[in-house]
Amino acid sequence: LGGTSFHSLDSGRADGHGQHTNNIDFADIAILYRTDAQTEPIMDALTRAGVPFQKRSHDRLLARPGVREIADELRHHGPAPLTDRLKAAVSGLCATRLGRETELRAAAELLAPLAARCDADLEAFLGQLALGAEVDAYDPRADSVALLTLHAAKGLEFPIVFLAGCERGLLPFWLPGAADHDDAEERRLFFVGMTRAKERLLLSYARRRARFGAERETGASPFLRAIDPSLTERLDADGGTRAKSRDRQLRLI
Repeated sequence: LGGTSFHSLDSGRADGHGQHTNNIDFADIAILYRTDAQTEPIMDALTRAGVPFQKRSHDRLLARPGVREIADELRHHGPAPLTDRLKAAVSGLCATRLGRETELRAAAELLAPLAARCDADLEAFLGQLALGAEVDAYDPRADSVALLTLHAAKGLEFPIVFLAGCERGLLPFWLPGAADHDDAEERRLFFVGMTRAKERLLLSYARRRARFGAERETGASPFLRAIDPSLTERLDADGGTRAKSRDRQLRLI
C-alpha cells in the first residue's frame, strides 16, 4: 500500500510507494489465524499503523451488549417489517438510555441482517436469537483488512493473505498435556489458509509465545517443512529488507 501514515514514512517502514504494479486496497488483504486469542496483538499493531480492519466473529448475538434489550423492546412495536420495527425500537431505547446510543446502534447493525431475513415474522426472529444465532459482521465490500480464523475463511479468497502463527502447538493446534492430536485435520486447515491467497501468501511464526499463562518456546510449524523451499522467499526476522528476489514471480507463497 506504500504506507498509511506519516509515522510509517518517518520510521522507514514504508517509502510511500507500493510494491505491486496492480492496485492493492485494504479489502484485498486478509490476516488469518488458528485461534481467536491471536487477534488482540494483531489488532493493536494495525491500530498503531493506522490500518483499518474488520474482524469476523462467531459470537452469539444475544451475548452482544444491547441486543437483548432491543429484542425485548421489539415486542412493544406493532406489526411491520422487522427492519422498520428495529429502527423504531432502537430510536425508543436511545431516547431513554442516554449515553448508550452508540452501543445500541451498533447492536442494531448486527441485528439488521437477521431482521431482514425474518421480514415481518417477529417470533421467527426471536426464536433464531434464542437458538444461538451468531454474529457475522464481516462485510466483503468494506475497504478494510479482514481478520479471520481459518475456519471462518473457508470459501473466501483474497489477493494477499498473511497466515499468522505457523508454529508448533498453534498450527497444528495442541493443548498442553493432551495425548492425542488430530494433525490431519490441522493440516487441512493449514491448506485452507494457504489456498485463500490468489496472488501472494506470507507465512509467519514466533520463536516464543505466551500461551495458557506461560511463555514457551515454539518455533516453526512442522507443516512448513512440507513446502518445497524453492517456492518460498524468506524475509528477515524484523520484517525489514526483503531477501534477494527469485527470478520468477511467486504464485502461491
